[in-house]
Amino acid sequence: MRALDGAAAALIGAFGLATLFLFIPGTIEDPGMDDLSPAFMPQIVAILLTGLAALLGLRSLLRRPAAGDSAEEKPALTRRHAGFVLLAALWLAASFAVVALAGYLAGGAAAVVGAMLLMRIRRPLTIVATAVAAPLVLWAVFWQLLTIPLP
Repeated sequence: MRALDGAAAALIGAFGLATLFLFIPGTIEDPGMDDLSPAFMPQIVAILLTGLAALLGLRSLLRRPAAGDSAEEKPALTRRHAGFVLLAALWLAASFAVVALAGYLAGGAAAVVGAMLLMRIRRPLTIVATAVAAPLVLWAVFWQLLTIPLP
């Protein structure tokens, strides 16, 4: 388990650093206003993510092996887990693509449908109702009440 925590910390830390130094500067432009930069909150999230990954890595290095930890046990992650992670990553990529191509409402609905299917919710009425209602409620709150434009 310690090795798994260390590997997870390394991957999450690498993602946080790449987000902080590559993705945010490459995609968010500063409008030159006196207010907070649009990159402020994404930078805070990336810094927190990287810091938490560092703490997880430190914890995995300092933690003593538990009495039941041994190399003969079944692995903490199986092929089924890896397949689920791959499906979730594909779902996120598809959701971002739909938002970029068709806008927030269609992308939000597609994201909700995918998430519900990943959670093994199979009732069509529930999926359709949630996929329609969730993006509309969020759109109404952000665009109509807070006057924050959505893509």
